[in-house]
Amino acid sequence: MFNSGTDGTPTWNAISFGGTSGSNEIRWCATGAGTTTTASASWPQYARPASTGAVPEMWGFSADAVGIKCTTYDGNKTFANVMCIDYDNLGTYAAAPTLSAWGDNTHVAPVAGTQPGAFAGSPIVNGHATDTSSTAYLKGTLFGDDQTANPAAGNAGTTLAVTSGTAGSVSPGAGAWLATWQSLQGAIQFITHRRTPAATTAGKIFFSLALFTGPNMSLGTITPVVTFTYSYV
Repeated sequence: MFNSGTDGTPTWNAISFGGTSGSNEIRWCATGAGTTTTASASWPQYARPASTGAVPEMWGFSADAVGIKCTTYDGNKTFANVMCIDYDNLGTYAAAPTLSAWGDNTHVAPVAGTQPGAFAGSPIVNGHATDTSSTAYLKGTLFGDDQTANPAAGNAGTTLAVTSGTAGSVSPGAGAWLATWQSLQGAIQFITHRRTPAATTAGKIFFSLALFTGPNMSLGTITPVVTFTYSYV
């Protein structure tokens, strides 16, 4: 779900991911470049910058030309209520879920720090040795409790940089965000929720993303897959 309201008074919009090309997508763009009705094929390009920095806008599309601007995303850690996974009470988690990203829906293992060619891997997920210290360009943070109430407005963690990332899995503490955002790099660097959500109980898992880019990122149409992984019984 995406927030189209404010941090203090969120308006959550349901978007189911995993659909056909052009729909059920997260898209990033320059400030003011996107619209709610821009189809995927016409989505504005983002110029590769001379130095590393965050891409400033994020949108969610439930259909090819049916989008919502996430108003609390700014490529920074400023806001707590940005995105969430909303799950029902029909099943039982078997383990704590994880959050990461992969090059595409085949989930091929990324190669840290290596920019691939046009048809191999993901520049965003692999990262670059110079730009990102071999972490992914895509960063994430997750709130440490699954609940129905929104987290308190304000900063999501304390440290977010283009080089943020820790090998393996990191987990937030109770009632807290990750202090330092994590690189989302397949099974190399990822986030594990603090606990296994309660059985047959509806709730939300709150998280946020920040996409960086830099002068050494490969050019092209880049379509990584943000992946929420869980097992159930």
